Amino acid sequence: MKGLSMNLLLDIARGVAALLVFLFHIRDTFSESMPGVAQVVRFGSLGVPLFFVISGYVISASAESTLRGARTAGSFLKRRALRIFPPFWLSILVVVAVPYLVAALSSLKSGVFESPDPRFLAWGGLDWLEVVTLVKVFGTPDGDLQAAFNPLNSVYWTLAIEFQFYLCMYLALLVRRHFHAVIGLVTAFSLVLLAWPLPVDPGWFIHYWPMFAMGIGLQYVLAAGWGVDRFLPRAGQAGAAVLAGCVLLWGGVLAHRGSLGQVLAGLFPSVELGFAVICATLLWLAAPWGSLLEAHKDGGHPLLRWTLRPAAYLGVISYSVYLLHGKLVQLPFMVVRQVLHPSNALNPLAGIFLTLALCAVFHAWAERPFMSSRQRALNDRVLEG
Repeated sequence: MKGLSMNLLLDIARGVAALLVFLFHIRDTFSESMPGVAQVVRFGSLGVPLFFVISGYVISASAESTLRGARTAGSFLKRRALRIFPPFWLSILVVVAVPYLVAALSSLKSGVFESPDPRFLAWGGLDWLEVVTLVKVFGTPDGDLQAAFNPLNSVYWTLAIEFQFYLCMYLALLVRRHFHAVIGLVTAFSLVLLAWPLPVDPGWFIHYWPMFAMGIGLQYVLAAGWGVDRFLPRAGQAGAAVLAGCVLLWGGVLAHRGSLGQVLAGLFPSVELGFAVICATLLWLAAPWGSLLEAHKDGGHPLLRWTLRPAAYLGVISYSVYLLHGKLVQLPFMVVRQVLHPSNALNPLAGIFLTLALCAVFHAWAERPFMSSRQRALNDRVLEG
């Protein structure tokens, strides 16, 4: 039950991360109806460090399971590749189709089909090969990794970093007896780069490793039994939860005022690393409450039950949401604009809901079939009740 409860907590965190990035990319839609929300979601890009922290936790736990069991490093990499690449490749088909679907829907009203001219049409065969293999992240001008994928879908750059992280774990698993030493050396080198930047291509994962390392560290701390419940009784854990809530509220206020970035940049080498530290700390504080969340999801107060289940489901489909939200959102908003004025708060909410529904369809069609039977069963257990 403890593992399942932690998976529920991580899925909720994944859903939060995906929603943060989604809201960041559509922040302008809130400007008329909810300007306060528009100010806060300007920091939604910090969902990316949260994803990295969660990945660090999950993948290091999977690597430890590989070390303890009979599975090989190759099977570890195969499972991770199947989770990333097939949905990613299928999402490219959707992203390429979206401009033409938008033009077709517009023609229903105008009576004229205006053929779009998306920027990815200028790419040659080598560009597409670099995209589908995720190596286009290397050699980017001025270190702007998003720019490499902007003609197609800017969020793809993080997949390149993510898969390099998997490759690093795979290489460490190849030397099973020295796995922890290799991970320790990589972590140490990433910290050296923070203190003394070297001319390393910005497309390499090592620049982002400290955020992954926060999740790796969290996994080992909890696996060793060093959770907050070891140090605090239940009453103290409640106080820690209240403190975590205050931290989130404080962060929201700072985000609204536009000063969150300045605070994090003043305390840490980067805003992203600072947020990763905060996320790992909050997950550590929240870990003992996973079982309580599980109980409320299955049979607790109706309000909590109907909040936790959608939150968990959003986490389950979070990869599909992350892959498609930035492009797919155009289709629902074309419909919503015909019904609701931008000053109506229901306008962005309806667009978000419809986009998530389309992403759920993509998850069922393009992501779930490539999950392992164990992962599908685990997702079903998280959602059932």
